[in-house]
Amino acid sequence: MATPPEIDHAVVAALYQFRMATAEQLRVLHTPDSKPELMRRRLRRLKSEGLVEDVVLPQAGRLRAWFLTERGARIAARFPELEGVASPPLPEDKTEARLRVGHILAVTRTQAAFVAGARKAGDECQPLDFLPEVYHRYGEGRDGAVIADGLLHYATGGPDRALNRAFVEVDRGTMASEKLAAKLIGYARFREHHPIPPHLRRTAGAQSVLPAWQQHYPAFPRLLFVLADTGERAARQRIIDLQAIADGHPVVALMLMTVKAGAARLDDLEQHGTSAAVWHSLSNHRQARCGAWKL
Repeated sequence: MATPPEIDHAVVAALYQFRMATAEQLRVLHTPDSKPELMRRRLRRLKSEGLVEDVVLPQAGRLRAWFLTERGARIAARFPELEGVASPPLPEDKTEARLRVGHILAVTRTQAAFVAGARKAGDECQPLDFLPEVYHRYGEGRDGAVIADGLLHYATGGPDRALNRAFVEVDRGTMASEKLAAKLIGYARFREHHPIPPHLRRTAGAQSVLPAWQQHYPAFPRLLFVLADTGERAARQRIIDLQAIADGHPVVALMLMTVKAGAARLDDLEQHGTSAAVWHSLSNHRQARCGAWKL
């Protein structure tokens, strides 16, 4: 069982990596068997020590989101498990924190669902096994990169144990379906991108032997679209739109011949578990709903 200092360390590390979280999200991530008040009490103590700050969420009663102070971020940056994790930009004040909090909390909530789902299924997914805002460039200009909401590491247990990776996109219904579906095109273009080595950049037709993604991953990660704050009817339409792009865009269709992709409502992941049959395949419309790692 983790000791109180170890839990404090884990909470500060999670706030560094995810930027913001509610007390309940931190409880699910680190102390799922404890009472909610214990995590709130822990956060108030960390605040008294100058490590964290909080802001009351809009339209959520007295629910608070917690984030690191500059002092807390400096301390967390020296944690060995956070080596290589980019230092998150801190909110300038509580107003900025309150305006930015919606999407950030949805991402943290998504990882809490994967951690809880792994416990339920006997799999392995630790709180920091989700790296937010993973950036990969495949072309020039603003549209020449993919920025995944997170890169998830998840190990399934049992005799068929497998180490899985997935790019996770969290959608709160705040962007047009066309813009959400266009993310599939970005991943497909990244998968096809062959960077030109510096010494060959002036040679016509030159390209790298290996695609860019193989410099980072042994296999191209799954694509998991998580629909947060979305009712069943609206979520179904979003999934249909994603499936239409999967069918209608030749580069996306080519990618999905080998890359697994699916979409699910966050409410369903929390209620039934992330390995439950709640995922809709984007490449095979006739496939019954299945677990994330059965797509």
